[in-house]
Amino acid sequence: MMAAMTTVTNSEVLLRLRRLRRHLALGSNVLDQDSIEQIYAIGITKDSFEQGEDVSRPLIDGVTWRRRRVTWQTAGLSEENATSCGLCVNEVRVERDSAARVVPDVAMASPGLVDFDSIENAYWQTVWASGALRVARGRKESRLFVNMRNLTCSRSGAPRGPWEDLAFLQQRVAAGEWSEERLDLIPTMDPVLRRFEGSPLQVARYLPAYPPSWCVQAHPHVLAATNGGYFLNFPEEYEDDLSALHQPVGALYSRGQLHMPPWVERPCAMEWADGHRDFMMLGPRHLALRINDSEPVGLVTGVDDLQSAAQVWRRWDGEMPAPSAKDRVVDLVFSGTGLASVCLPGEALPPLGGAIVRLFEHLADPWLNWLQGPANAPFPTWELLLRTGRSAPLEWAFASGPLLVMDGRALTEEAIFHPLACGEFRPDGPAPTRFPYDATVTRAPRTALGLDANDAWVLVVVDGRADPAHSVGATLEELARLMLHLGCRKALNLDGGGSSTMSIEGVGQLDQLRPGLTTTVVNIPSDAGHRERIVPVALTVVDSRRD
Repeated sequence: MMAAMTTVTNSEVLLRLRRLRRHLALGSNVLDQDSIEQIYAIGITKDSFEQGEDVSRPLIDGVTWRRRRVTWQTAGLSEENATSCGLCVNEVRVERDSAARVVPDVAMASPGLVDFDSIENAYWQTVWASGALRVARGRKESRLFVNMRNLTCSRSGAPRGPWEDLAFLQQRVAAGEWSEERLDLIPTMDPVLRRFEGSPLQVARYLPAYPPSWCVQAHPHVLAATNGGYFLNFPEEYEDDLSALHQPVGALYSRGQLHMPPWVERPCAMEWADGHRDFMMLGPRHLALRINDSEPVGLVTGVDDLQSAAQVWRRWDGEMPAPSAKDRVVDLVFSGTGLASVCLPGEALPPLGGAIVRLFEHLADPWLNWLQGPANAPFPTWELLLRTGRSAPLEWAFASGPLLVMDGRALTEEAIFHPLACGEFRPDGPAPTRFPYDATVTRAPRTALGLDANDAWVLVVVDGRADPAHSVGATLEELARLMLHLGCRKALNLDGGGSSTMSIEGVGQLDQLRPGLTTTVVNIPSDAGHRERIVPVALTVVDSRRD
């Protein structure tokens, strides 16, 4: 199948790149039509797919799983430097009028479903992520994982969470004074704690996670599942006391609950109760704070509006200015899982995965009364609200990115990394904003979510890394063109690499690509041993008739 594309010469490409970079350097957040046309044409001479082996199976009416092997003719500036690549593509298409719906399954909202081996999984995942696997063999690993699901706020302003009692253990172990006198406070962790006897101890926090296949195997109403958006994964990303392994990055809303506020602005996949489906950018400006049943107050990033009575500050926004002595000001410190502490300005830094909401005057008064008042002063009630600009209630939303296809046209590198397509991705920024600034070089396993012309959701997983002879992986530009080839008018890149997994209900060994894969897994995960990576959010296809 051939897609007609514009052919450009090398000199034209260089000219358009210079124009585009000049345009972006002006800091504009809006691309004019001429610039958009330039973006779409850059470097594209041809796109072709030669269809190979094809397996297709209906899961229920209106839901189809399909595996394709395609030969990919990459785009180049001339016929001589175009190359062919083999890809294995798994796709699940959920038609709008089917009995199925797409739902993000949130591990940290399912306490009865994730405790089977989450501590052990968290341990091995971080050993892998920190590059310490070789060192860990033959000696004790000094990292202890503590579930950060429940976090409360202390009057002193310091966070009070499940690791407080472990701080005592950490001090005793480090001093060579191992003691079991407080193990009864956390009896479920006894086997884990004992492995650290006599070793220096480092407390690391985690949120529950599980592999996508577990959603399919544990729930009879789940037809298929893939991995979802990004999460904190490497140790430096959760090094402060209010961040955690597996903490999702960006907005996460599901089943009536805002699990993760959009402290980081990123594009989101969204669906509303009236059936509307779309991708849109969500950030702090879409949040409102309600205090003690008052009218919600919209939040803004402080760098954008220092006059606002409710300012949001993130780690990458720079130093927070000191308020004047006459101002009544309080800082609410939000971790990834909720309100962690209330303090006066200057007493805390924004967490890596969260933010500080600075309140002034009448908004600060209820919190100051609790913080500085009598011992029986009431703790203010609060609620963070997500505003999407539509009257219909929101069903779900989760952040990822960058956008790959907009208005029926595949984006190229210059457009993929424009703020309108990627939000607050920064190639050299601090966690959780960083993202490799590369859309044309790195081939990797990829996961994407698209909407076709009939408003069907299209879930796609492309294999890579595990076996180049099986599938070489795709660059972001190639993934964009692939989603366009699959009929998507809009598409969003999801977490990839070792996270990329697709699980299908009822598949047999003949449908699996390698012996020894987890039952129901239809692609080849790229982590060691082709093991699935555990993730905090799985994107599931649910049969509503069985839900």
